[in-house]
Amino acid sequence: MIPALKHSTEDNAENLISLLTSIRESKVLSSSHRENIVIERYTKIKVNCSDDLYRAEEKWIYRFKHPALTGRCTQPGECGFIFKYLRLSTDKDASIKKSKFTLELITDTEYYVDTGVHCHDHVISARDMCVYNANALTLPDGTKLDTVGGWKWWWERLLPAGTKHMFKGNYVAYNVSDFMVAKSK
Repeated sequence: MIPALKHSTEDNAENLISLLTSIRESKVLSSSHRENIVIERYTKIKVNCSDDLYRAEEKWIYRFKHPALTGRCTQPGECGFIFKYLRLSTDKDASIKKSKFTLELITDTEYYVDTGVHCHDHVISARDMCVYNANALTLPDGTKLDTVGGWKWWWERLLPAGTKHMFKGNYVAYNVSDFMVAKSK
């Protein structure tokens, strides 16, 4: 984000850069001082919805074997987890920007049927996860930047007109620090 802000036309870009630099250097606020594993979304499955609200539901499927799981797993499918993405709107023509959405880690085994993954809910925890989008930006001068954050409208506001935006994927940064500390004792 900081490299992108260096190209911003906003008046307060320098203040934002200073704030983000302080956060990144903080051992309390920055995840760079923790043991994070980055997991790319494997696939998504659209779920048919039939109700009065205009909604879109998807199963976001991630393959991941937590380091606390040792040995060979005997459950069918691959180890992983699923986020339920649910977008709600009261207007069928509402844009995604005007819709509300939730993202929920699901541990109910029924939700995993026919997905190819299963969840070890005794070690998988949403409190240890941060979900984010990765994007590729091309500035009008040809400069290419990789960014994180799902706020295309934010990049459009802060960066010069003509910046091209390409969605690269959904990721989860999974903090396994607690496991690493316990393992080292």
